[in-house]
Amino acid sequence: MKKTIAPCMLCLVLLLALFSPSLSQGTQYCPIEVTMDGPPCGENGKWDCLQLMIQRFGAASNPNTCSCTTLPNMRRTCDCIKLC
Repeated sequence: MKKTIAPCMLCLVLLLALFSPSLSQGTQYCPIEVTMDGPPCGENGKWDCLQLMIQRFGAASNPNTCSCTTLPNMRRTCDCIKLC
């Protein structure tokens, strides 16, 4: 009985050693910044930035954690993170 368990355990350890580095990397996000002309950010600035990022990069890029910054001369900057 013990002779059959040892090879199975060895195979399991080898499989885990092969797959664990790729599974541990997880999802990586990259920062993205877009500066554009337009009105000040206002109350819905984060939502407007999120919609802009979805339009530019697609919903599959999963943009989130957006912020809007009002700049001088009727400009604004949207900062988000998206899938790399």
